Amino acid sequence: MRRPVFAHTGPRDGLRFLAAAALAAALPLVFHDPFFVLVLQSLGYLFIVTLGLDILVGWTGQISLGHAGLYAVGAYTSALLSTRLDLPFWVTAPIGVVLAGVAGALLALPSLRAKGPYLAMVTLAFGFMIEVTSNRWQSLTNGPMGIAAIPAPTLPGGAEMDARQYFWLIAGVAILCQLFANNLLTSRVGRTLLALKGSEIAAQTVGVNVYRWKVLAFVISSVYAGIGGVFFAHQNGFINSDTFVFGLSVSILTAVLMGGSGTLYGPLVGSVILNLIPTVFARLHEYHLYIYGGIILVTIIFLPDGIVGSLLKLPVLARLRRRPAAVAPDPDVLDFARGRDGDQPVVITRDLTKDFGGIRALDRVSLTVRPRVVHGLIGPNGSGKSTFVNVLTGLYQPTQGEVEIQGQVLRRTRPHRMAQLGVTRTFQSIRLFGELTVLENVMVGFHLHLRAGVWSHLLQTPGAVAEEAAFRRKARALLDFVGIGERAQELAKNLPYGQQRLLEIARALAVRPRLLLLDEPAAGVNPTEIHHLSKIIGDIRGAGVTQIVIEHHMELIMGISDVVSVLDFGQKIAEGTTGEIQQNPTVIEAYLGSGMEAVHA
Repeated sequence: MRRPVFAHTGPRDGLRFLAAAALAAALPLVFHDPFFVLVLQSLGYLFIVTLGLDILVGWTGQISLGHAGLYAVGAYTSALLSTRLDLPFWVTAPIGVVLAGVAGALLALPSLRAKGPYLAMVTLAFGFMIEVTSNRWQSLTNGPMGIAAIPAPTLPGGAEMDARQYFWLIAGVAILCQLFANNLLTSRVGRTLLALKGSEIAAQTVGVNVYRWKVLAFVISSVYAGIGGVFFAHQNGFINSDTFVFGLSVSILTAVLMGGSGTLYGPLVGSVILNLIPTVFARLHEYHLYIYGGIILVTIIFLPDGIVGSLLKLPVLARLRRRPAAVAPDPDVLDFARGRDGDQPVVITRDLTKDFGGIRALDRVSLTVRPRVVHGLIGPNGSGKSTFVNVLTGLYQPTQGEVEIQGQVLRRTRPHRMAQLGVTRTFQSIRLFGELTVLENVMVGFHLHLRAGVWSHLLQTPGAVAEEAAFRRKARALLDFVGIGERAQELAKNLPYGQQRLLEIARALAVRPRLLLLDEPAAGVNPTEIHHLSKIIGDIRGAGVTQIVIEHHMELIMGISDVVSVLDFGQKIAEGTTGEIQQNPTVIEAYLGSGMEAVHA
């Protein structure tokens, strides 16, 4: 996955789009050949489809092998309404686009519960269904004989557009589609989609409804496919079932990968090159398929990041890329507490049990966590500590027992819902969004508190821009709080291990939790960083956030905890103050042993 070429739209981006519009206006004036204009039209609408598929593939990691079917929905809808109901293009086109989006939603709702190759197989089946339907439903589509006399769009005076004017229409819509994609993918929407690709589990724990956002991405991608299909239907006034075959879906996906998936302009490069190859080598009819396949093969093997993705890694271009503007630290906006709770326990578990087949990982664990304390949770490896955290945060569902948060008994609550209730966590094995910057990782943590919706980001409304700026300052303040503010614009995956741990804490604090669960935060960090970590945990407690800390580092856990619970073989064997735990014979025998002698010394 590559970072977008530009992090935020601005004046330079406006000039870029104006230049693209000027080029599009000039091309059919300079090259008068009708065939060339026809090729330009095809490049335009196929680029729109490719861009839409990249939103799905490059930004969420979902593979679709059925986009030719969505393309067909847009084409057939507009064609049928135009020829059978005699409706104008300006009415049929929006209906075709909307129906493609609806078809995408109906496909996504069941299929996106599947993952990996299963989703690809579901979309592949959909594509074949549309292909067979368009071929055999003769009364509707006329099968291979097709639908003819599809009218071209009309001008305000009633005259039909000529080929050059139709290209300008397609090019204008394509530029708008690219602009809207840039606005979405360089905003909260893009961060969220990239977070899904980076780690769905981590995204859930900061409040992202993964299923809903994946459906949204699929619907947006489907709308783009519908736009392309509508333009195709009205290009030559004729369509038939031979167009909407599996090979078209593969060609569109290949264009995404060839140009560079996940880059803002990779789809443009990939679609232009891939669709120009047959035209350029048309005279070499006997060999053009070899040339076509060879170019694709060489690109995929030697440029695995695609053309644009590979070019962006060159040092010369890397220096020319515009980086996000630095965010000035503003300690006055440091904000991660939800407000002080009363004396009511933050969380109570009663007889919490979790079985994995015949293995009982948690055995009737009852625990009460008081507000504004650091509650330590210790035990040998395999004692059930991480399982307890996974159940408490909704990643696992308990076999029996119940969890009560602030007086509310929860049953089968998912992680994003737990985050809404103020319960979030870090992970024993670090789960960051590696292709996002350090600052953007924290911005994802603010997901539940951002109010601007998809349309606001699509149009870059003043409210959305102002909200983004305000929360970027809050994110920078959190990074300063944990001591890594100077690394704000670096990719998260490039941070040293200890600083990645701190970034996870900053991202979790952005949720504004009432209960923060830290799963072995000192694992792999050096003694200096452990002292810094201890101070951060104390400052978080001072801000009114309750914490459950799982840790094997006895000096740290005994130094920060107000209460310590001990698990062994899935059961709670002791609970008390640090002094009581250090003297408990059962705990010493089961876990502490000589380790406590070092603490006492």
